[in-house]
Amino acid sequence: MLNCFVTLRRPSTAWASLIALAIGAALPAGISAQPVQRISATVAALSAYTTFFHSRPVLLRARAEGDLRDVFVTDGERQIRALNVTAPAPGEDPELLEIEGTFWDVGRLQPDDSRLDTFLIRQLSERLFNRRWPVSGELMLLIADATQRAAEPESPTIQAISLEPSRYLDRPVTVIGRFRGRNLYGDLPEAPGTSQYDFVLQSGNAAIWVVDKEPRGDGFKLDVMARVDTGRWLQVTGLVTGDEQLVEIAATELAQVERPARLAPTLVTEDRRLGPSPEVIFSTPTPDDTAVATDVLIRLQFSRDMDDESFEGNVEVDYLGAQVDDEPVEFAVEYRGRNRVLSVTLEEPLRQYATLTVTLGDGILAADGATLVSYALSFSTGGS
Repeated sequence: MLNCFVTLRRPSTAWASLIALAIGAALPAGISAQPVQRISATVAALSAYTTFFHSRPVLLRARAEGDLRDVFVTDGERQIRALNVTAPAPGEDPELLEIEGTFWDVGRLQPDDSRLDTFLIRQLSERLFNRRWPVSGELMLLIADATQRAAEPESPTIQAISLEPSRYLDRPVTVIGRFRGRNLYGDLPEAPGTSQYDFVLQSGNAAIWVVDKEPRGDGFKLDVMARVDTGRWLQVTGLVTGDEQLVEIAATELAQVERPARLAPTLVTEDRRLGPSPEVIFSTPTPDDTAVATDVLIRLQFSRDMDDESFEGNVEVDYLGAQVDDEPVEFAVEYRGRNRVLSVTLEEPLRQYATLTVTLGDGILAADGATLVSYALSFSTGGS
């Protein structure tokens, strides 16, 4: 797996104070100055799912390494450049830290973005890449708001497992959390795709996938695609599986329980933020493909879990230069959530040597309601 490298010069105490003031002043309108909800994550998850975590407040456990100029947080295999984190002194064993901060894929921002204008990003980019601004995916940065020595977890919880999967891998656990369906609220960046019954269990700042068991039991049967069921609380017993990027519980027992009287502390914003806009990341045929078979099955794959109902009425298939009174192209669509693929099946073979465009409308949504980035696929058929 590729390592992801990211860092800034450690600021002096005076600079840290100025940075804190700048961050407070740069809060977007509508976001409360109160503490925000942080997503429990790992260094591996941040490195693998940069689009999902970009600009989001996170909570993670990691060790610091580096020097006065470059500081990183690391899990031993991967590292992410960090600011406001102190590297251990030479010869000193790094201790496990619990870090609250915000994760940035800096190249996704414009150079004049005020949220980072106090952090000398241009100078850093010049030093690392010999250009004024990094491209997306090139400079990952964790800006810490607070760090403290990580305490030993008292018992397995969803948050404890999410922060340190390696501590619990292949161990049996019992946890309690809120049923969230098949990631209906975008709590996690990816689905494991183990079965059609996989669901998310959430508590406080953390969420985890539950696999290998349908969400049903004594007196309850929940639908992974129904938001109306997401207020239920479940106790799940099973084996921790997966990896540092995407951890799961392979369930052996499920029981419906009452909401716990005392929950792990959770910090909230005035409005829940949507995840990043989904994008089409692959298609067959490919864009501008030629000599495509007239009976082609069109497939489009998305970067995030999608709301399958939102495709209704928001997919168009037309020939180039089609007139209003031309016969429309008849087709059917089917979305498969397991691999995030939309299939467009044509009712009749296409015309030979014609150009076709498949357009996805702006009413198409991710599972959490984020709007699809506009997309159109054009290709040309051949003689068969």
